[in-house]
Amino acid sequence: MHRYKSELPKRRRTIDGILSSGPRRPRPSALNSDFHARQPALDDFKKPDGFRGRANPRLNSAGAFTVSPNMASTGALGRKDSAKHLNGKKNENRKVFNWRMLKKSALLLAVSVLLISGFVLGKAWWSAHKVFKGGGSALAFDANIDPYLLNGEGDGRVNILLLGKGGDTQSSGPDLTDSMMIASLDPINYKVTLLSIPRDLWVQPDGFGHMKINSVYANAKYSALDKNYKDKSGAESAGITAVTKVVEEYLGVNVNYYGLIDFSAFQEAVDTIGGIDVTLSEPYTDYSMLVGSKIFSLPAGTSHLDGGHALAYARSRMGATRGDFDRGEHQQQVLVGIKNKVLSIGTYSNPIKVTQLLNTFGSRVRTNLSINDLMRVYSLSKKISNNNINHVDLAQSNNAVVRTGAAGDQSVVMPIAGIDNYDAVRAFVRVQLKDGYLAKENASVIVLNGSNVAGAAQKRADELKGWGYNVTQVGDAPNKNATSTMVVDKTKGAKKYTKRYLEQRFKTTTVNSVSGMDLSKYLADFIIIIGPEG
Repeated sequence: MHRYKSELPKRRRTIDGILSSGPRRPRPSALNSDFHARQPALDDFKKPDGFRGRANPRLNSAGAFTVSPNMASTGALGRKDSAKHLNGKKNENRKVFNWRMLKKSALLLAVSVLLISGFVLGKAWWSAHKVFKGGGSALAFDANIDPYLLNGEGDGRVNILLLGKGGDTQSSGPDLTDSMMIASLDPINYKVTLLSIPRDLWVQPDGFGHMKINSVYANAKYSALDKNYKDKSGAESAGITAVTKVVEEYLGVNVNYYGLIDFSAFQEAVDTIGGIDVTLSEPYTDYSMLVGSKIFSLPAGTSHLDGGHALAYARSRMGATRGDFDRGEHQQQVLVGIKNKVLSIGTYSNPIKVTQLLNTFGSRVRTNLSINDLMRVYSLSKKISNNNINHVDLAQSNNAVVRTGAAGDQSVVMPIAGIDNYDAVRAFVRVQLKDGYLAKENASVIVLNGSNVAGAAQKRADELKGWGYNVTQVGDAPNKNATSTMVVDKTKGAKKYTKRYLEQRFKTTTVNSVSGMDLSKYLADFIIIIGPEG
C-alpha cells in the first residue's frame, strides 16, 4: 500500500483547463540549455490559429523566441513584424475601402441628382404644357421660307399681343385690360418693335356698342358667361378673340400670338427672377400710387425694382406729363427690364426657375404660344440687342395719329382724323412694323400710271408706302395703252420676297419688259405700270 501511494503524484493541478497527470517538474532555469529537448511542447505551431506563418519560431538559449531572416522577409510573426504586417494590411484595406466608398457615394449622388432633376424637369414639363398649350403660328420663324408660302406683307414678322388685367385681387374692374402692347419681332433682321396701345382707345367690337379698348375683353367674356356661366375657360377665350379681332381691324396688325397675365402673377414673376432694373433720365413720383404704405417714387438713374415697384411703375400715369401715353412707355421699359434679366440669369436653362415661374403663372396666364414657340422667342431675344428695340406709341410728338377727346361723357383716345377713321393709324402702324423680308431686301419701286384714270399711280403708291415699300418715284408711263397692271422685275428674281408680295398684291406675274414701252430710263428694282383697273 505504501508503495502504491508513493507512486501516486503528490498533487494535481490545472493549467488553462488541462489536467496534469504527472509529478510536478522543476521550472527550467535560463541556463538549462537542454530544457527544450526534455520539455514536451504544448503546441508545435503546425496547426493554424487564425493565420499561418511560413516558418516556425524557435526558443533561443535564453528562452526567447527567435526569428530567422527568412521568416522576417516573408512576414513571419515576431511581434513588431507582425504589427507592421497587420498595420500595412489595415492601411491597404483602408485605401481600398475609401476608394470604394467614394465611388459608391458618387454613384448615389449622381442617382439622387438625376432623380431630383427628373422630378423638377417633369414637373416643369407638366406645368409648361398646362400654360403653353399652343394654337398660334408664325411663318417668319423660318427666315429662309419659300416665298410662295407667304400670304402677303406682314408675314415677315411675329406679332404678340400682350395684355395685363387686374385679376381677382382687384376690387374694381378685375377684367379690364389696362395694359396693352404689341411686341413685334423681326426674326430676319433681329429687331423688335414695342407698340403701346392706349387703354382708352375708342373702338366698336362686333356685337357691341362703342367702348374703350380696355373693356373689350371684359364685355365679351361676361357676355359669354351669360350664355353659359359654367364655361369659364370658353368665356376667357371669347374675350381674347374679341380683343384680338379689334386690334387687327383698327391697327391693321396680324396678331400671331397673345399672352394675358393678371397683375398679381406679374408681380410674383418679377420677384421670382430677382427683380429688374430700369433707368430714368429724371426723378419720378406718383402721389396717387402707394407701394405698401409709401408713396411710389423713383430717383433719376438706374433703380432695381422688386415685383411691387415694377407693377407700380407699369401702372402709374398720374406722375407723367402725357398720362396714359407715358404709362405705355413705362410698360415698355419694364418689359425690356424683364427681357434683360431673364437673359442675364439664364432663366430658361434653370429648371428650378422655370418651375417657379410656371407655378406662379398657373391659371392666371393664358397664351396660345407652344413650348416650341416660346423657345424660339427666347432664342431670338438673345440675338436682339437693346439698340435694336424700337419704342413706339400712337401719340409720339411730331408723328401723332391719335389724340385725347370726348365721347359723350367719357374721356377717350381717338384718331386725329375723327372717331372710327383709322386709315392714318393703320398706315402709321404698318410702317413701324415693316415686313422683315421687305426690310431686308429694301427693293426700290417706281409706280407709273399707264391708264387714263387720274391719280391711279399715286393712290397705289401711297398704298405701297403704307406697307413699308421703298417707293422712289411716281409718275406717268411712256404711254397710256396698258391693258392691265404689270410688274416689271429688274432684279431677275434676286429679290424674291418683294417679287412675291407684288405679284400677290396686283394679282399678276412679274415680267422682264413691257411691249411698246421704253423703260430704260427708269432705274429701280421693280417698275409697276398701273392699268385701267387701277
